Amino acid sequence: MNLIIVRHAESLNNVPGSVWVADPDVSPRGLQQARLLGERCEGLAIDALVCSPLLRALRTANEISIRKNNMPVHILHELVEVGTDYAVRGHARAQEICPAVLPYDDVPAGDYGDGYDLAIKDPYYLQSRAYRVISRVRQTFAADATVVLVGHVGINQRLLAAALRMSLPSDFKFAQDNTCVNVVNYSTGEDGREVTRFVMMNDTAHLH
Repeated sequence: MNLIIVRHAESLNNVPGSVWVADPDVSPRGLQQARLLGERCEGLAIDALVCSPLLRALRTANEISIRKNNMPVHILHELVEVGTDYAVRGHARAQEICPAVLPYDDVPAGDYGDGYDLAIKDPYYLQSRAYRVISRVRQTFAADATVVLVGHVGINQRLLAAALRMSLPSDFKFAQDNTCVNVVNYSTGEDGREVTRFVMMNDTAHLH
């Protein structure tokens, strides 16, 4: 399996001098970044597209979906950014942003049912959340599939650490620029054991 982990395009919160909001849209420059990322993905053999439910991620995934003949977009709530106090956006509203969004098949805890709490900031919990995301994706899609995950800088850092089967020290961060591409490959070695390869990290060649 190939996991292509990308960060969303530049949001309005990323623009200097902007007023911070909990769930920002992409900026005008961010929309152009997302379109360039979509163009890059157009030439890739992608089997599935999975996205955080936050607005900036949906906008980014939509540009990929468009370039892949309106590829269906799976929403995975555990891809929301670290520390986000997220209120579930209805499926109809999500489809207004990204028409290819599929019906939700997971819902956060709290007011929305049993499961998990997206607002927890404990580093051990966050790392276990990242392991759950990778495990769920690998169990859901075929072993030889290429799956794109559209996330955020904080959760992406933990996904990359989980792919390496390591904890993420508080003084260490993976660089994750807007619309960056990270590629993790899982394969089976000659001895039958699984081999994990980092093929690419924080690549933004499509922006240059």
